[in-house]
Amino acid sequence: MNESQANLPSATEADPTLPLSGTNKAATSTPESSPAPPSSKALELLTTIKHTIKAQTHLSNADIAIAAFWVISTWFQEALIVLPCLVITGPAHEATELLRVLHDLCLGSLLLAGFRRGDLKDVSRHTLLISEPNLNNQTAALLGNLTNRGFMIVEQGSYLQCHSSKAVYIGEDPTIRRIQHAIYIDVTPALNAEKRIPPVGIDQAVEDLNSNLAKYREGHLAQVRRLAFNPIGVSPETCAVAKALGSCIVDSPDLQAALVAILAPWDRRQISERRNTTEALVVEAILALSTGGTEQLYAREIAVEINRLVEARGEPSKLSPEKVGHRLRKLGLPTRRLSQAGNGLIMDKETLTRLQTLSAMYVGEDRLADTENLHCSQATAGKTVVEVM
Repeated sequence: MNESQANLPSATEADPTLPLSGTNKAATSTPESSPAPPSSKALELLTTIKHTIKAQTHLSNADIAIAAFWVISTWFQEALIVLPCLVITGPAHEATELLRVLHDLCLGSLLLAGFRRGDLKDVSRHTLLISEPNLNNQTAALLGNLTNRGFMIVEQGSYLQCHSSKAVYIGEDPTIRRIQHAIYIDVTPALNAEKRIPPVGIDQAVEDLNSNLAKYREGHLAQVRRLAFNPIGVSPETCAVAKALGSCIVDSPDLQAALVAILAPWDRRQISERRNTTEALVVEAILALSTGGTEQLYAREIAVEINRLVEARGEPSKLSPEKVGHRLRKLGLPTRRLSQAGNGLIMDKETLTRLQTLSAMYVGEDRLADTENLHCSQATAGKTVVEVM
């Protein structure tokens, strides 16, 4: 993440080892100085959490900020519909150090060496801090599903509620696994980084910080439940992550805006990476074919357009109508029998709504506005309009 976009509104720059209830003499007003402007409780907490993490790790400023937002969200798990998964990459030693720091700061946390589906029956309703450098795609998909409230797993004939905050170390290669609603931070230190030594008094400072987090939770749980924060300017999945983290920041719109500013560059990189996938080609082809307001699209028509795009880019691979149908189903656009000529999509309201979401995910912009207007005008033209005076 770009550190220049991670500068949160500054709170009183107190010693990170001091409890929030303590007094920083350098920041105390005197008869000769004007009182410091008031800051929100969320800002005080976030600043102290950032200082605590920075004192013990080599994270960038942006990653420290993301970790701090995530820590606060673990104190409001029952209020959130989506619980973002904090994914850690980089060397194992530094990742372990970060997991230990998070263990001191998160609500009800457990450190786990490895992760198995069967373990969930014993660790549900805890913040799970997992070291699993050999995480496979199946487990990554499970972790992603469990970021959503209401999803359960069946284990030995019982239904288990496993909706809880999770952080997972996945090793040094971040490209292998994709986890839904994940935010990624890297713990790789700079070559000239000095060894971090926990400051004197850190244990007492962490204890005081936990006490203040508990009070913040007690005072704001009902407000967080409203999930009133609605971020804009990012893709749907990143929007869900930002909404979850930002809703836990009460009475501080500047902090919420800073959160979105930190997530936005990462969101753009994700969209850029998706543009190089086959799924992105399928979405782009459908968008191109939809501009004329067509009411249905055959899979073979979509395949022809995809192969035209592929050829224009000088790429050798091509897709058959059968493979296009498979990709459409994977994207949540199931085909149906249109005629004896084959299967395809009915461009109804449900399909257009799903296509709008996919456009934001894979193309990064809403290219359906004109298409939707055209479909609406065609639908209106086919009906008798009764004007009510």
